[in-house]
Amino acid sequence: MAAGSSNLRAYLVRLAVLAAGLGAMILAAVLHRFAGLGLGLTLTAEYLAVCCVVWGLNAFVFRRLPLSWFSLLLFSAAVFGGLFFVAYFVRGIVAPFLVDSAGRFIGLVRLADLIFYVLALMTVAGAAGCAFSRNIIYSAWSLLFAFLGVAGLYVLLGADFPAMAQVLIYVGGVLVLILFAIMLTKQIGGDPSLTNAHLGLPIGAALAAATIGTLTYMAVMAPWKVVAHPSYEPVSAALGIAFLTDFLLPFEVASVVLLAALVGAVVIARKEIKETSDTVLER
Repeated sequence: MAAGSSNLRAYLVRLAVLAAGLGAMILAAVLHRFAGLGLGLTLTAEYLAVCCVVWGLNAFVFRRLPLSWFSLLLFSAAVFGGLFFVAYFVRGIVAPFLVDSAGRFIGLVRLADLIFYVLALMTVAGAAGCAFSRNIIYSAWSLLFAFLGVAGLYVLLGADFPAMAQVLIYVGGVLVLILFAIMLTKQIGGDPSLTNAHLGLPIGAALAAATIGTLTYMAVMAPWKVVAHPSYEPVSAALGIAFLTDFLLPFEVASVVLLAALVGAVVIARKEIKETSDTVLER
């Protein structure tokens, strides 16, 4: 017990010296930058701080090297010289190059393009998280980011009505319904280990490859119409007129199909509930 407590005390002392050395390095740099501390005093303080850091790390990283006071000062001087060279190289060469490159890159990229890539990345990442996550809760939350990314893309296209419908119907209706169904269903709530099972992976991979190939071909080969300034005029009135004139029949057919899907879902759910209740009564 005494040996263990002494080893723990030694580790704590080295850890405290290590923390003090790191704090002294930061403090000396701050004083030199903002308080006008001389260069000689700054270098001396930084060297002593490096000595404290090396002595503290000797118990953790260096595996207790046999460092005497002279070897500690010499080894610390070598470390300090290496760090000084790295800092000078980063500040004098790497930092100006990165700043200049970033300035040129920002000058070439427009804000609208940057927003588009961010929204596209959020959409693709959300869809991938929804498809590949093994936790059904995480899949539902990933679907949220996919829906929001699609709504943002609609906004960039100047389609105000699809963007609002995406947020109100899919995010505010469908996704909330999915989350409530996950959290309030008795079977899922009673079995927290239930995960999002991956079934039919070969068929799904083949369909995904075909879909990605088709979309890539369309994106590259389709004669997309490019305009200098996209129009952001309201499209709600035009959509309403189109739904009630030229596309009235497809609109009504889609409504009937959705109604049939809802009735079928209710029938299937009632059948499963009846089978479950009959099984419970037989037991």
